[in-house]
Amino acid sequence: MPDLKDMKIGAPGPFLPPWENCQKNAKTIDSLGYDSMAFPDHFAGFVPESIWTPDITPLALFQQSPHTFFELSAIMSACAVVTEKVKLVSSVTEPLRRHPVLLAQTFLTLDQISNGRAIFGIGAGEIENVEPYGMKYSGQVGKLREALEIIRLIWKTHEQFDFEGRFWKLKNAVMSLRPAVEGKPPPIWIAAHGPKMLEIAAEFGDGWIPTLLPSKEYGEKLKEIAGHRKKLDKHGDFTAALWNWCILDEDVSECERLMQTPLARAYALLYPSSEWKRLGHEHPFGEEFYALRDYVPMRFDRSTVLDAIEQVPDQITRKFFMSGDSETIIQKLEDYAKAGLDHIIIWNATGMFDLEKTRDSFRIMKEVLAYVKG
Repeated sequence: MPDLKDMKIGAPGPFLPPWENCQKNAKTIDSLGYDSMAFPDHFAGFVPESIWTPDITPLALFQQSPHTFFELSAIMSACAVVTEKVKLVSSVTEPLRRHPVLLAQTFLTLDQISNGRAIFGIGAGEIENVEPYGMKYSGQVGKLREALEIIRLIWKTHEQFDFEGRFWKLKNAVMSLRPAVEGKPPPIWIAAHGPKMLEIAAEFGDGWIPTLLPSKEYGEKLKEIAGHRKKLDKHGDFTAALWNWCILDEDVSECERLMQTPLARAYALLYPSSEWKRLGHEHPFGEEFYALRDYVPMRFDRSTVLDAIEQVPDQITRKFFMSGDSETIIQKLEDYAKAGLDHIIIWNATGMFDLEKTRDSFRIMKEVLAYVKG
């Protein structure tokens, strides 16, 4: 059973302009002793621009749009150059906008630039980053499986190869770029929640990086992956990771207040309708709603979103966010460690809901980091 003192702690990597701030923040994350920085791969964000206004979030005073992201590989490369120890994780990319051969080349390049610090986080993608841009969001699980087959094949050989799949057909393809250390390509962490995706994580992954899972459910799904790996006779190292949103404050009532803000409730709309139902509630967007498959925020007008926000119960926001003071967060991490978690990425979202809470929330993060690091 993993011990909390062995747990790795990561933070979101900087992804917003200007670059000067990214450089400063990346160096700070590295110097504080975080184990990783995790970078999103988005065209669009999860918040509708219809509610990106100062009365909903103070960030609207400083950031014109919620759909602002540096390109993944460029910002990861730049941050790799200005840091020394911290791992750099894509959290996560997908093979719908990027060809599998390009992904293989991109992460071998990142591996070289970072001297082996890149981690290749990949999943089946989100409709918001695909369909609005003229691409089809279909067959995504099958595409992911084939992409991983191609990437693994490329990383094993620098010789020409063919591939005959349903989605990709390659003939006399070649990719001779090698990892920084021969035979040690970047670890692949797979974002998986459903049964088919958990099987793919077991078959192709060196790690697993889901999100929004309570410790009990996390442990159950990790056991599923372990069962699949046993059947496949896979015994190599496997990292059980997690990405969680957090609201941090010494005062529990303040955490509750922040969870009730409109923007926090807007994020809680991402929680799957199946989980709402399990908690006795109906999702405002329907009983079959699943954000990664169904949610294109740009298509929701302000009144629709505000009406949905009003319907978010406190029970849902408490499930969506990991919240509390340093002692509470440490106890939650203890629970995750008992469930098998090795590496957690903690997105401290507190300042998104109240800018004045930013400094204190990061002080709590430092206390958590110091405790885990001993």
